[in-house]
Amino acid sequence: MTKKIIFLIVLVIIVAVGIYLMVRERKNDNISETGKAITAVLSTSKGDITLELYPNVAPKTVGNFVKLAKEGFYDGTKFHRVISDFMIQGGDSLSKTLPQGDPRIGTGGPGYVFEDEINPKALGLTDQEIAEKKQLGYKYSDDLPSMKVDVGVIAMANSGPNTNGSQFFIVTTQPQPHLNGLHTVFGKVIGGMNVVTSIAQWDVLESVTIK
Repeated sequence: MTKKIIFLIVLVIIVAVGIYLMVRERKNDNISETGKAITAVLSTSKGDITLELYPNVAPKTVGNFVKLAKEGFYDGTKFHRVISDFMIQGGDSLSKTLPQGDPRIGTGGPGYVFEDEINPKALGLTDQEIAEKKQLGYKYSDDLPSMKVDVGVIAMANSGPNTNGSQFFIVTTQPQPHLNGLHTVFGKVIGGMNVVTSIAQWDVLESVTIK
């Protein structure tokens, strides 16, 4: 009887430790455990831009953005690429220290890359379009509610398939359907769209606050 009691106690301890480790690992992901939208405020030299980030749409991408924001990675970076009626792009740490116009700006990142999170079917891409993009090296997921590259969304800038790092862009005035299936969208602007459209090249992203 005593041996059975000891065995049960040990078993309970093992299960409890396992559950604790699982919960701790999930909390360290910097991703909402429920998939609930996360609010991020981009404080710029032109004013604030408020975003909703969607862990259910792109969990790794949102987790990465939140992590970098909390580390202060984005603080003081500049919007180094601005195209009228298209988008504003930022998130390159090199823009903090290199002079404006330096050709190296636009190549910087956090020192790692990670894969795209895109479901082409959710974007309405045809089988032919999907096949063409797969030939370029894109790998897709079938279980994400991906969002189109529409006005006001924030998406990852990249240099090809699975080259996401820290750089992002926000679409300003017109949808960009030709980018669907090529960039991971992970949120949208819910406040300060007038600030987005007023951003000029080299305006400063002073800080990113996660709420």
